[in-house]
Amino acid sequence: MFNMTNVGIRISELRKAKNMTQMELADKMGISFQAVSNWERGNSMPDISKLPELAQLFGVTVDEILGEKSDLLDSAVENRIDEYLTDNPVTPQQLGEVATILKPEQVDRIVEKVPLGDLNEVIELLPFINRSLIDEFARKMTEEGKSIVNIAPFVSRELVAELAAVVYKKGGIGAVREIAPFLSQSALQDLAKNQYAVGGIHSVVEIAPFLDRSFLGELARETIRKEGINAIGGVVPFLDRDMLSDYVRNVYL
Repeated sequence: MFNMTNVGIRISELRKAKNMTQMELADKMGISFQAVSNWERGNSMPDISKLPELAQLFGVTVDEILGEKSDLLDSAVENRIDEYLTDNPVTPQQLGEVATILKPEQVDRIVEKVPLGDLNEVIELLPFINRSLIDEFARKMTEEGKSIVNIAPFVSRELVAELAAVVYKKGGIGAVREIAPFLSQSALQDLAKNQYAVGGIHSVVEIAPFLDRSFLGELARETIRKEGINAIGGVVPFLDRDMLSDYVRNVYL
């Protein structure tokens, strides 16, 4: 990806070469003084729609501002992405290099043409890709038996729950553990109830750290009534201490 610090330095140098203040540049660009300041400090990049105007003001090319040549970016600046994609294959790496500058709609158009295969390989692209596309890939990866743990933070909560149910059906509760942190409590509890009904409380130990303590406490109390205190040994570290203390007090004191 483009180095924002280096781009900021070049913008600052080009501005000074034109004997312009940051405020004057901001006025000419129709943007805030803070935006120019953030560019020059390397905190942000100019919007792709501003790059041609910026280049024209400085009398340079967009490539000179960015410090490197990218035919893909040039096609985006000139609004001819579709034409470029027709004649040129684009790799995930090439997309990753320009994604920070492109508009979301442009990224989506390119992603639809790029053979991403497995999104785990291009994690850096995820913040720039439309969630519906990420969901589509997550569904495909699950169908192929691939883990979605690395992309789970970018997948919609509803789909994570849906895919967790699929993973659970195929691989059991242990297979769900890695994506458990991204599941809602209601989704986790539904899985835990199913697993508890099949294998008892010891069989939910693998997701116990992610379950609400009051819910886990209900399962523990039911288990104690049916099987005794020893049956909850595996989940004791994840139970509320007050719940255990009350049990000991009522039974032994």
